[in-house]
Amino acid sequence: MKIGVTGANGLLGRSIVGALQQLPKMEIRALVRQLPRVESHPRTDWLLGDLARPEDCRAFVAGLDVVLHCAHKNSPLTSDGDWAQDARLNLIPALNLLGAIEGAKRCPHLIYPSSGGAVYGLSRAGVPFRESDPCLPENSYGIQKLAVEHYLRVFAERELLTATVLRIGNAYGWLLAPDRSQGFIGTAINRVLHGQPVRLIGDPHNVRDYVYVDDILSAIFKVLEGRRGFEVFNVGSGVGASVMDILALIERKIGEPPLVHVETVVGAYRLPPWCVLDITAANQQLGWHPRVSLEEGIIRMLDTAASSSASSQPVHRPADSDVLCPVRR
Repeated sequence: MKIGVTGANGLLGRSIVGALQQLPKMEIRALVRQLPRVESHPRTDWLLGDLARPEDCRAFVAGLDVVLHCAHKNSPLTSDGDWAQDARLNLIPALNLLGAIEGAKRCPHLIYPSSGGAVYGLSRAGVPFRESDPCLPENSYGIQKLAVEHYLRVFAERELLTATVLRIGNAYGWLLAPDRSQGFIGTAINRVLHGQPVRLIGDPHNVRDYVYVDDILSAIFKVLEGRRGFEVFNVGSGVGASVMDILALIERKIGEPPLVHVETVVGAYRLPPWCVLDITAANQQLGWHPRVSLEEGIIRMLDTAASSSASSQPVHRPADSDVLCPVRR
């Protein structure tokens, strides 16, 4: 099977490439705008290119059986800063990719990691979101994700591809740069390990559905077993946790409450107060369910990061160089 991964330098993209390399009979093509410093792999081709260029998209999709479209820029907090630029960064590249797929005439299967929070909008009195619920995104990030979902639906209806959309909750499992605005668990653990206060952005009582990276990968593997047409699945834990709950779990592990610093960030007040996913469909139709609880995931990250830390200073790196917390198998 020939599988292509866009955004292969990103957190999820790199995790997917690493996991695919462990599977036999997988030929991997990883599209990046900057070649990473990685060891060569006999079944992995790192392709330098940009989805903004149609010719690069055509070179990327040639001969592929499966495409994992992970490339995306901006976050819910930053996407509203320039709406037109957000479309240029995310929607136009996705359309270039789909145009190249149409031109290749191979009808591959495309797996799209969408957002399990931003596409839904505000919840109805604390009821977990189901895939059939109305999608009313509150920011440009969610609008772009949902727009790509609809393009995939139309392309699937026209039999130009088949597609599976995975609406993923708040993904975690990576140790992240301490000044990053997205990925609370990863940034919080980095700061705790280096004696820095944890940044609190927005209401610390906001509830989210956190899902560990290993569980996301297992959902993707389930899809690779064979899907047809156009399908949408929530991928989360099915359980809500607030920022305060996460801080309590970290405190339970390290034996003392973490220092915190409340920060005012433009747009934080627009973040929805509650978002939990109903994962019944993924369980019944894919045979998938999460295996790593939030407490276990945080313990794994703290143990792994503490044992591998070689410096007493925080890691300051750009977004494309975030440190991965090794996945346990």
